[in-house]
Amino acid sequence: MTITYNIPTADHPKGLIAIIDIGSNSVRMVVYHALKRVPLPLFNEKYMCALGKGLAKSGLLNPEGVKQAEGAIARFLVMANRLQVASLDIIATAAVRDASNGDAFVRGLEKTHGITIRVISGQCEAELAAKAVLSSFNEPFGISADLGGGSMELAMVERSMVGDRASCHLGGLRIVDATDGKRDKMEELIKSELKGISWLKDSAPPCIYAIGGGFRALGKLHMKKTSYPLDLVHEYHMSRRAVSQMREKLFELSPTELQALPGISEKRAATIVPTAMVLTQLMNYTSAPEVRFSVSGIREGFFFDLLDSKTQREDALLASANDLAALIGRTGTYGRELYDWMTPLFSNEPLAWRRIRRGLCKLSELAWSIDPNFRANWAYHRIIQSSLKGIDHRERLMLALALFHRYQTRWKGDKSEIKLLDERERLWARCVGLSANLAFQLSGGRAGNLYHATLTFHNGQTSLKLDEEAAPLRTEAVEKRVEGLGDAMRAFSNFIM
Repeated sequence: MTITYNIPTADHPKGLIAIIDIGSNSVRMVVYHALKRVPLPLFNEKYMCALGKGLAKSGLLNPEGVKQAEGAIARFLVMANRLQVASLDIIATAAVRDASNGDAFVRGLEKTHGITIRVISGQCEAELAAKAVLSSFNEPFGISADLGGGSMELAMVERSMVGDRASCHLGGLRIVDATDGKRDKMEELIKSELKGISWLKDSAPPCIYAIGGGFRALGKLHMKKTSYPLDLVHEYHMSRRAVSQMREKLFELSPTELQALPGISEKRAATIVPTAMVLTQLMNYTSAPEVRFSVSGIREGFFFDLLDSKTQREDALLASANDLAALIGRTGTYGRELYDWMTPLFSNEPLAWRRIRRGLCKLSELAWSIDPNFRANWAYHRIIQSSLKGIDHRERLMLALALFHRYQTRWKGDKSEIKLLDERERLWARCVGLSANLAFQLSGGRAGNLYHATLTFHNGQTSLKLDEEAAPLRTEAVEKRVEGLGDAMRAFSNFIM
């Protein structure tokens, strides 16, 4: 069957971008809504085909996996056509490039469906994984590590640059196949592969950015075991010691017990131990003090590569916030005016917090269409559960809490979550939210109206000055909001002094 792509119709989103990734463990298709800095995945589906199972010994793709992959790709192509995507790229990685019958597999699919499949090199895969980190972390610095079923790709990343890169035969499936699942042989293989990367030993990265379903499974497992209050694996971090301890605990479990672990599928359970071993050895070998888990992979890196350089340089958090605001019809200059208007209150805030406040100002009217009784909680959870990028868990909580206080003065939510923030961070979020609330009372959330009011904080006193035109806006309700903001600002300023 040959797929013919339709021209997008007027009642359907235009410019959808589809990427199919044929990996050693899984085959996945993601369809993104537009060519933007932080795209929204409108369709995201994968099949665990295990194409690379047995490859280390046979040199061939897994026959059962081939059948499953062919079925998955046929489905994806039909879905791409029905979604009327504007573009479709198909990439294949380690299992296909290493198998002796990989070329025949690709040619068969291309002939059957009239498509083109790009089999990428290990170096290219490493670069795309690194660009995935650039796309979703704010000013990253460390080593990206993308662990698949047939290989692991490593690259140095620093802010907007990709440095040294390498590909090694440390995929979860490949390790098990090559060592018959014997842990002492696994350790030897992992150490040998890492030593073969010339630049790795002296890299001294402050962080490992862990990419791939196996690594994410480790992160999710640790979150469950430690009762972590947020169900967010992206930007979740573990210390080197915590990773080592997890490996030791996994060593103590039987295959049946491994399969019973929360959030671990039967197919993932077979490679969870070698995955933990790889991460432990990588962190020990490089002396990396922590690992941060990423939900972005080579598909996101491939997408990032499609962007022009100007778009790539955009702040991921602020780009995400812009798009989220646009979805609810909040565009224009009010967010920038709100940021400038409240800035005199926050002259001593840390630089890293300013971008969070910019994000808050863009999203200050996020819950305008929600029933007033539910706006605060809805807005808070909208931020916690959104696909914002370029923001870690503490920053996400600060943004969510500030948005809560935009609609409600006193916190009435889950205290276990906000305990991740210290008192100073909670007070800052409250002050920012209360400032946005006061601004709305004076402006109605419309651009141009805040120029009639001046807000200052000096010697522990918060003052609001209104020009003659805006003077009638000063009511008892407004005065109470100024007073409440003043109390919060005094408490916050105590931490700054």
